Amino acid sequence: MEMHRTWTDELFMNWRLFSQRLSVLLAFVASGTALSIAIIIALTRSTPLSLHQITGPLNSAVAVAPVALDGVSGLPLLFSKNGEGRRWAIIGSALLEVGLVKASIPALKLAVAADKENTTLHVALGEALALSNNGWITESAKDQFDIAIKADPNDLIARFYMAHWLLQTGKAKLALVKWVGLMRTVGDDKIWYDRLWQVMPKAAEKIGVSRLALKALCTASM
Repeated sequence: MEMHRTWTDELFMNWRLFSQRLSVLLAFVASGTALSIAIIIALTRSTPLSLHQITGPLNSAVAVAPVALDGVSGLPLLFSKNGEGRRWAIIGSALLEVGLVKASIPALKLAVAADKENTTLHVALGEALALSNNGWITESAKDQFDIAIKADPNDLIARFYMAHWLLQTGKAKLALVKWVGLMRTVGDDKIWYDRLWQVMPKAAEKIGVSRLALKALCTASM
């Protein structure tokens, strides 16, 4: 109970910003216009991987495409019975999607507490914690990814962020191996392609691998 009170207190510390943005989002959803959707999308700086749905086939027999959170599209569920028990996940993912990363964390913590076996929520919370620290994988974020990887060693998003952790702890070669493996798995997905090419060169540079050699590594055996 004490932990719930702490998380709730954190949520209400951000209440003014939270309530203002949520009211706008709900108004947009209620209006149902194409312009509303366009405005919501414009508010999103970069789609978190937890909210991205991979549509193409994976180049792996063991990996499974991550289950995407509802984000803004799930807000109408707050008004239906289908949303019962999911309100914190819906609110947290919607806030994450529109860029209110820090405000999303308390809601995602409550969602995880309500559904501890849901690794999708653990990964989303880990991602929010990482994004709120400019990509730095804190111990609390790593804990969430560890839970997901323990349940599924092939969890793509957890693997992506754990490679970040490897890089920041001085294991650039191992980080690059992890990211190249992901690129070979999700190579045709543009979101993943762009995200991986934002980070792989950093690891490659540290171990003296050229961009041309890196491209060759990514396409080998695909």
